[in-house]
Amino acid sequence: MGILPHYKFYQDNDPKHNAHICRLWALYHCLQVIRTPTQSRNLNPTENIWGHFNNRIRKFKISSKNELREKLMSEWDKIEGNVCANLVKSKPERLNEIIKCKGGPTH
Repeated sequence: MGILPHYKFYQDNDPKHNAHICRLWALYHCLQVIRTPTQSRNLNPTENIWGHFNNRIRKFKISSKNELREKLMSEWDKIEGNVCANLVKSKPERLNEIIKCKGGPTH
């Protein structure tokens, strides 16, 4: 279960993701690992979109793995382009916040 070569794996350095077994898995399965400041949502695009996506998924009462998979796929396809565009537009402000916090957590 490797990650395709053209994908990048974003690592937010959360302690549970920084365990030896997790780092070892990433070493052998991810060609490109992007590290961001610890628990810094401002720099991690995955965290940004996940909040939006998570709100959509929690509306459903999911009772099986298959149903979860179906809802994840269908709701992902429904995310509008402007959601991603707005995240991209907000990056300069987010980067300024990181600079202000000297690379530390921003929340």
